[in-house]
Amino acid sequence: MSAANYPATAMRGFSMIELLVSLLVFWLGLLGIALYTAGGLKVTASNQVRATSIKAASLTIEPMSYHTRKDCLEIMLGTYPKTVAVDGGKDSYSISLVKAVDGSGTTVATGTATATSIAVASTSWISPVTVTLRVPYKGVDGVDVTVTPSYTMVLQNYTVTCDA
Repeated sequence: MSAANYPATAMRGFSMIELLVSLLVFWLGLLGIALYTAGGLKVTASNQVRATSIKAASLTIEPMSYHTRKDCLEIMLGTYPKTVAVDGGKDSYSISLVKAVDGSGTTVATGTATATSIAVASTSWISPVTVTLRVPYKGVDGVDVTVTPSYTMVLQNYTVTCDA
């Protein structure tokens, strides 16, 4: 039987317009998936840089958590700003002290990007002491970003010497 013998309603298939429309919808879907994936990768990279900067701050504060006597904290707070290399030296961060506040709300130390000053007028600090650091870094877009993590330490009395 030839095609001429079939009625027009019996002929089935896709027209060229239907095929082009379905291809357009398919490619728009793929484009949407690609853009969504690219955005997710950007957010992941941004979070990785932020986590690395916080890791650098944690590395500078960790020795302080072992020396929680007032005079030891004074010595260690005076060592800011510090430059810390993380990830095997791949990334480097300049970490500075924002402030240290004791349990009564008195600021016992303040800092800038270049120096730290300790409030010596206060002869005794009330536990706990909260230390806030500043870690500037370049974001994924090349934009300057600053993270300010805070760490709280309970003051203790002990007789071991301070290691700065």
